Amino acid sequence: MEDLKIYPVDSSNWRQVVSLKMDESQESFIESNEISLLESIYDTENQWTCYGLFFKDEAVGFMMIGAENKEEQYIWLDRFMIDRAYQGKGLGSAFIPVVKNFIFNHYDVNEIVLSVTKDNLHGKAFYEKHGFKNTGLIDPEFDEEIFTYEKKGEGYLNRSR
Repeated sequence: MEDLKIYPVDSSNWRQVVSLKMDESQESFIESNEISLLESIYDTENQWTCYGLFFKDEAVGFMMIGAENKEEQYIWLDRFMIDRAYQGKGLGSAFIPVVKNFIFNHYDVNEIVLSVTKDNLHGKAFYEKHGFKNTGLIDPEFDEEIFTYEKKGEGYLNRSR
């Protein structure tokens, strides 16, 4: 676990992060890291922050966090990926608890929200295996299924919209 690190994407590591790619069969499930970095710059309303996931000082994955709702104490884990060369080695499962701890230690939230494309069966099973619950709700902007992980509190399902 000590070999797993999360660093903000910056001038020292952005090239490593941009070089990370999904398997070709997964490309329709998530935006590229390049697009995510651009989104973090230009979508200022949601205050996206990009992070590299490093194993033994080598970039192996990426995540983007933002759209924090301070009133209802949740934040979006909008992107999470492990590079195709490192998939199947347990790094995704190893990073998820590290990511949860990172979010709860750096943001004043009780809940993590994410969405998964309807046809990404592996992704949905992965998140459920790691304690995320399928809310049964659909993100209307992207037509994706919404999952949440609750630290404590009433949770996403119980919110009035």
